[in-house]
Amino acid sequence: MHIPVDKRSVGGMVAILLLTLALCVFFGATVLVLAIGVCLLAVHGCFFRDPMPRTASHGQASVVAPAQGKVVEISRVLEDDYLHEPAIRIGIFLSVFDVHVTRSSWGGTVKYLRYVPGEFFNALLERSARENESNWIGLEDGARKVLIRQITGAIARRIFWDVEIGSQVQRSEKIGMICYGSRVECYVPERNFRIHVKLGDKVKAGQTVLGEWL
Repeated sequence: MHIPVDKRSVGGMVAILLLTLALCVFFGATVLVLAIGVCLLAVHGCFFRDPMPRTASHGQASVVAPAQGKVVEISRVLEDDYLHEPAIRIGIFLSVFDVHVTRSSWGGTVKYLRYVPGEFFNALLERSARENESNWIGLEDGARKVLIRQITGAIARRIFWDVEIGSQVQRSEKIGMICYGSRVECYVPERNFRIHVKLGDKVKAGQTVLGEWL
């Protein structure tokens, strides 16, 4: 059964309940105190929401968005850590209101996994893509490879990944999460990929088609 809230929300929920209890002890169980507790729980639960993506309309060659948010970068780069060739990089900015679950853009085997310590600059700044803490997940399915990068932001301070080398994942499957505003990038080899999205597009994790293999 799919639970629509990420399991990592439990610690925060317990902390909010304890805080509300402490406020009740000191100030009494007033309507204001209880309302604050309920609002904090609602905001916390909303951030950690984990909706099931709709994937029925995807074509077999479709590469889907790894995160929900706004497309803020489409560029051509030489990706020499995993893909080892020219690639299209699609950067997605996640506001605090977006779903922060990271989903697999393509089905296959996890062949590359690398965590990189770094800074916590605003995810909208160009330097954040170069200097911020990040985690790289490389997926391979035969001759087709996709690289996903989770990046922290000014508020985001925790990256979680739920896969390891050798893990088998399906397209749109949940593979991790970033806590609070952040950025996720998807790298696909340029030579055999046709991009469908453009700058400014709003995308949904596991649902919006970024492009297709040729």
